Amino acid sequence: MEQWYDREEDIFNIQLKPGTYWKSIELPSGVVIDVAKDGSIIAIEIQRASQVFSGDVRNVIQAVPEASA
Repeated sequence: MEQWYDREEDIFNIQLKPGTYWKSIELPSGVVIDVAKDGSIIAIEIQRASQVFSGDVRNVIQAVPEASA
């Protein structure tokens, strides 16, 4: 599992496992689920992460590596 936070775009991404990307499912809450060709979930992206992780929980996004440019 790998995780990163893009401060500029305010996106927190959790890469669960490797897999051949098939499609993304966008939920109304600003969560995007990446699905592999075999139907398994390979990644979860949380948009507007600084709003989702506020207060003490904000440490979650501050503790992960910043996304590479």
